[in-house]
Amino acid sequence: MDVYEFILIPSSIIIGLGIAVLFGGLVRILRGELKAGSLHLLWVAMVFGYQVQWFWASWELSTHGTWLFPEFIIFIIGPIGLYMAAAMLFPATDSDESLDVHFLSGRRPFFLILALVLASFSLSGWFVVKDPLGYQDLSRLIAIVLYGVLAVTKHRGIHLASVLFFLGSLILFIYFFTLRVG
Repeated sequence: MDVYEFILIPSSIIIGLGIAVLFGGLVRILRGELKAGSLHLLWVAMVFGYQVQWFWASWELSTHGTWLFPEFIIFIIGPIGLYMAAAMLFPATDSDESLDVHFLSGRRPFFLILALVLASFSLSGWFVVKDPLGYQDLSRLIAIVLYGVLAVTKHRGIHLASVLFFLGSLILFIYFFTLRVG
């Protein structure tokens, strides 16, 4: 095993826990313990997409070589934030309210976490990969601003349009930039 494989182990565990939280919540919906909502389910798909994309794109760092502890901390902020975002999507206890209502009532910390995750992706690019400022950073900045708007508004239509925009953007990003690894 090389150094990167050891670095990848804790982050993979955290990403796996986040995916388990999402699938566990979906099982609770299928059992009838929670009331599904279309907006909520789209954000579940979005967070799942972020988790899988983070894991897939993280292989770019396999040739990094020597790792410093601050680089590891920057690297692991993404999986930790994605786990937290996944956990915030579902209530701790069963509820009769729609998951859309739960989502909109807990939107502020959810979007703050997603904004921090995107910021950590840029920090990882700058300090670990040594990439200069680029189009990815600009698109992340735009997303962070949109997350700020979503954190303060309860307007369902804005949330629905935004999550569809984010899902479409993620799919296009994967297709054009990270479809292949290695």
